[in-house]
Amino acid sequence: MTTTKNARQTQLSLPTSTQRRVGIEAANPQTPDQTSFQSTILGSTNPAPEMPIKQESPPPASQSHFAKFQDFTPNADAPFEHEFARLASSQDWKPGSQQYTRERTIALRQELITHYFCKPEDAKLQGYQALCHEVGLPVSDSQAECKKRLKNTLVNIVDLIDARRTQCRVKVWNDFTAFRQYTLQPRHRIDTREAKKDGGYLASLLRNFSPRRRLGERGGTRRGSGSRSGSSGFYEQVVIKTEPA
Repeated sequence: MTTTKNARQTQLSLPTSTQRRVGIEAANPQTPDQTSFQSTILGSTNPAPEMPIKQESPPPASQSHFAKFQDFTPNADAPFEHEFARLASSQDWKPGSQQYTRERTIALRQELITHYFCKPEDAKLQGYQALCHEVGLPVSDSQAECKKRLKNTLVNIVDLIDARRTQCRVKVWNDFTAFRQYTLQPRHRIDTREAKKDGGYLASLLRNFSPRRRLGERGGTRRGSGSRSGSSGFYEQVVIKTEPA
């Protein structure tokens, strides 16, 4: 008992750096853990916690957009593209047609809402927090801050949906050119009129990658006029960006 008391008094009389070293050796002479000990010395036993994300169970299969069609048996664990291809075939929607694009946009919109924005209370904040979490970004308790962090993140909407449908990791692109080429594939077209409905959640994740038409071509616009190029109101997907006005 006396020896322990004297050891403590000796430690307190030493310089701070020596106290830390002695404390480390006394705490664990076999495998010193300088990081944990210094955290205790500095008054914090744990690193600063990240903003917690409430882990939600998957929504009931009956809430899925694919469950709303008669004579179609949905598979809640199937990737979005596979599921929509089956649905389109059963409904005779021709790939590349405006109906196909419109129905695919509706399916994307509704699946995004089902998996990220399904709660009426604070739906937007919780949804954008969940999106940040899925792509590995720090989570904020501010909706505006979440959007700011998402703004320059290159992510495909289908991957965000499949992260919940198939529990796969979301791919975050680093090469903008490669991402743009992938995004401009015809099968990735989006109907912006449908994307803006039901809260505009899908529209908030879109950017127009359509090439500008030359002046004089049908539907073309002057550079800098601020008008949207392309035809029929269709955008290509998808870069996470701020919510449209």
